[in-house]
Amino acid sequence: MKLEIRTPEKSLFAGEVTSLRARAVDGEIGILPNHAPLVTMLETGKIKFSLPTKEEVTIESGQGFLIVRKNQVNILLRA
Repeated sequence: MKLEIRTPEKSLFAGEVTSLRARAVDGEIGILPNHAPLVTMLETGKIKFSLPTKEEVTIESGQGFLIVRKNQVNILLRA
């Protein structure tokens, strides 16, 4: 699935991933390919995702929004 992580100023990541974990307001969530559409608020914490090469990437994040639609995950973070 495609993942894009942005702040108002810049793109932090854009590319293909095989899974994603993030801290939503009501607990940690996991996203896999073909996930149902979803919009949720994110809390300050870590966003972890796996690349097709099996490498795991961790990004420290502030609050923001996570949107899932048609195998596309968009994360919009505050600056």
